[in-house]
Amino acid sequence: MFSKKMSHLRIHMLHYKLKNYRLLAMIQLNDKNVITIGDKATASVVLLWFHGYGANNWSFEPSMKMLNLLLEDRLFIVIPNAPEIDGKRSWYPLPRVEKDKSITEDYAGLLDAHKIIDLLINEYGNNKEIIIGGFSQGAALSLSYQFEESARIKACIALSGYMPNAENYENKMIKDSKIFIAHGTSDNVITFESYEKTISFLMPRCPSIDKYVGDFGHTITKEVTREMTDWIRKLI
Repeated sequence: MFSKKMSHLRIHMLHYKLKNYRLLAMIQLNDKNVITIGDKATASVVLLWFHGYGANNWSFEPSMKMLNLLLEDRLFIVIPNAPEIDGKRSWYPLPRVEKDKSITEDYAGLLDAHKIIDLLINEYGNNKEIIIGGFSQGAALSLSYQFEESARIKACIALSGYMPNAENYENKMIKDSKIFIAHGTSDNVITFESYEKTISFLMPRCPSIDKYVGDFGHTITKEVTREMTDWIRKLI
């Protein structure tokens, strides 16, 4: 493991040379760059919650505390930080727009992000049922992880997200997992059209999907929180 005194520039150089999100994640986990909420010993379920691109785990600490309060402290919530690249936290490289306007996604980068989830499950999820979820890029990460053959996920929550690298999952099914997905019709970051494409892709591949749609933008409203809370309560 690299020294904690490694310079910020050195970490960036390693990232671009190795393209290894797992390495950066291990550095961060060793620095305890993870927020936990609740009592694992008494919780019914572990919730792994992933923030969006450019955000951080502290931005969700208040809302996750409120969620656990509404659920009578039945969750043990783990909120990690994504690796920081060029001053922005990102779970995987963003899609790239080519000269011909086509979109190129980094599937290898997404798979490296899945390894981050594996690390978190090994550290925090032993002997507990697991829900994964997140907002925006964190929602996309959560949706894609369910397709991993080794995934042992009870359910997934995807708020204002999308299905990344869908072409790589066309011949796969989600095993034994339920999905709650919410999106705003006025979302100008991840468009409602992207949501509709995501739903069309997921419906034949997951037998249990609960959807909530409202007139809001790229945010989590009180109504979304209420619907999500009720859905989790029925699940656990």
